Amino acid sequence: MITFEKVCPKNFDQVIHLEMAEDQVGFMENNLYSLAEAKVFDYLEARAIYREGDLIGFILYYFQPYGVKREMGPGEGDHEIHADGQDYVYLKRIMLDKSFQGRGWGREALKESLDFFKEAYPSIAFVELMHYKDNDTGASLYESLGFESTGEERKTLRPGTLDQYDVEEVRRMYYSS
Repeated sequence: MITFEKVCPKNFDQVIHLEMAEDQVGFMENNLYSLAEAKVFDYLEARAIYREGDLIGFILYYFQPYGVKREMGPGEGDHEIHADGQDYVYLKRIMLDKSFQGRGWGREALKESLDFFKEAYPSIAFVELMHYKDNDTGASLYESLGFESTGEERKTLRPGTLDQYDVEEVRRMYYSS
């Protein structure tokens, strides 16, 4: 069973020491950076992912009520969200420690996060995320769980750089009415 718990003094050190697989390092910031973002940008929610009581990963997300404008964090790029009058959750990051990959637990965690978001925010119509265009593994996983490409691409700052931008594909998973 997957659960999502707030990052707190009890699990902070373990969360910041979760590691991405080597081939994933350029696709997102590390968890310490993500937790610093969540401290500065108070709309961000950071959660530790547990499976059967074991810490296996981390997610960073936010609830976006329709019509609310936010000062976006670094690297978010300049974009306007077209939510068609609907509330949604933006899944900014999801990661699974490299020692737990290849077992289907990442898929399980992402799938369970969709239920978790809907339970926490019943008004949401969809979950949105972005991925680098060269992240074929991520694209395949997202598609298999119902995340459809919106056709929109956003220019965002590459992790760990100050002036290198990439284009990311926007995907949404809509909840059935």
